[in-house]
Amino acid sequence: MGGGASATAPVDMEQAKKLAGEKWDEAAWDKLEKADGKVSQESWNALVTAADAPKAEAEAPKAEAEAPKAEAPKAAATPDLTTVSVEEVVKWAGTLKLGHDLTSAKELAEYMAWADQMYKRDLDSLRQIEKAVSEKMPDTFKFSTAFHIALKNAISKKLLETMPPVHCTVVFALYKEFNRILPKGEKKPGETDPNGEDFVRVKHNQMSWLFSNKADSSWSLLGVDDGCDGLDKKTGQQLEPSADLMERIVKTEGFKNVTVFRLKDAIKEGKTGAAGLDDAKLKSEKWSEDDKLVASSQKAGAILYGLHLACEEAAANPDKKHIIAYTDSDLSTDLGLTGLNIDTIINGKVDCSVSQRFGQPCAVNCSKLLGDDVGGGIGAGLARDSIVHLTLRHKLRQNLLPPLTLVIDTNCGHKVLSGDAAKATVSMVRDYKGSFDMDWLMCLGIESKKAGRNPIGVTAIPWTASVGESNFWSAGPAAEDDPCVKVRPWFKIFAAITQMNGWHKEKLEEVGLLTDECAAYTTWVEGLTVEQYKGLTDKILEKLGDQELTEMPEPSILAMSLDELKAAAA
Repeated sequence: MGGGASATAPVDMEQAKKLAGEKWDEAAWDKLEKADGKVSQESWNALVTAADAPKAEAEAPKAEAEAPKAEAPKAAATPDLTTVSVEEVVKWAGTLKLGHDLTSAKELAEYMAWADQMYKRDLDSLRQIEKAVSEKMPDTFKFSTAFHIALKNAISKKLLETMPPVHCTVVFALYKEFNRILPKGEKKPGETDPNGEDFVRVKHNQMSWLFSNKADSSWSLLGVDDGCDGLDKKTGQQLEPSADLMERIVKTEGFKNVTVFRLKDAIKEGKTGAAGLDDAKLKSEKWSEDDKLVASSQKAGAILYGLHLACEEAAANPDKKHIIAYTDSDLSTDLGLTGLNIDTIINGKVDCSVSQRFGQPCAVNCSKLLGDDVGGGIGAGLARDSIVHLTLRHKLRQNLLPPLTLVIDTNCGHKVLSGDAAKATVSMVRDYKGSFDMDWLMCLGIESKKAGRNPIGVTAIPWTASVGESNFWSAGPAAEDDPCVKVRPWFKIFAAITQMNGWHKEKLEEVGLLTDECAAYTTWVEGLTVEQYKGLTDKILEKLGDQELTEMPEPSILAMSLDELKAAAA
């Protein structure tokens, strides 16, 4: 989510336009916190380098696409995936095109046909196939993104059918979704778009498929508009706002279990305050009663209000265990996978299942942009530098935010929780912007621990980067004279982590989750500079040399003591 050149001092709008160049997007500017009309250089530089650093992994492999083009390899004829041996399925899967295009209805239909066939196999053989293609991270890179999803979907559906009756509410936020919400096609505003994922219809189809043999259970989709006014700042066009588009699709399709809400209306009507959200915070930036914007929320307001609305569905389904899934609006996570998370909650006896793209066996991170010579699309892969940064982030986070020790991948846009666990967290969250996920998980961990329940379990899923769209910024040129430009987006998360530690320190102490070692780590991270962080990662990369990194997180980094980290960063 880069935006242009870095700054050495606070910037006003005119300076920001010059720095961003052709990548300028006023919607992103509107969302930033300002003092006297200016954004701090730290906030600006964090934004232009990336809002979600791991997504840059999809950009890193682009150079590979520059290799001489050749005809993409052709897959072997599809065997009967219901009856052939485990070995034959794995062998065939190894011939498939590696990449997957989230906008392709054809590819979606193809992998769901594979899922239907594999679903008819016994669970033990499916687990054997899963182990062969994804138990070890390097093995995941050798197999098709679409096959990974199809296999996990088949397992998910079989697991769900062993569960007691459930009602599952799926919550997602909408903001400036003018394109991905549409079917793929030529550029016709409100009708089709080259980046169209048709995500409302596809999500409905995915949940329909998952629950098709679960007559004792039910589900719903709940979209919450995060303050979309319909203005496309890139083109200046006034388009149909996200919520209006979704409502039109729902009406056209005749969906009876899909609803749309607007955060702005809920704030004005006092419904968010009654739900436990901080209305003063929601109104703290560029608030106007006369427009549709909620500048102080970046997904968090919509999701928290959505969790509250989802809890209300429990009363209509008293004989079913209420499950809430919150996810991204795009198709990065196939909702057919949700049975895996429900299994983690019910059989793992936890309040929340956090989906993970990496960090445990059978997790599959698909963020590698592949060239036409291998068929294009997004394939499984995790950049070497990213493994180092992600491991460091986890090591430091688990010491500053102990409830998150189990979670390697806090940012994956798919989390599933018990309806009862959602209620207490809505009023506790304080971060309504980029680090909302971490703050919310912290709150859930504290509340569940206080209630004597197990808070969090993790669930391995395949996840596919949606690289065709960004609702705020696109990648732009970085400042050539900034030696730390590549590490800034990774470093910036530590400010949020230390802030959250301060927010929740008292409650963490109450439930016995803060130790002297945690305090020592906190003190060090609070004083860490971006230059020191760059030095630390440079030394780690130098020490790793050319050896293949086969695990995430990297064990040698996790084994480093605080004194060793300090010495490497000095």
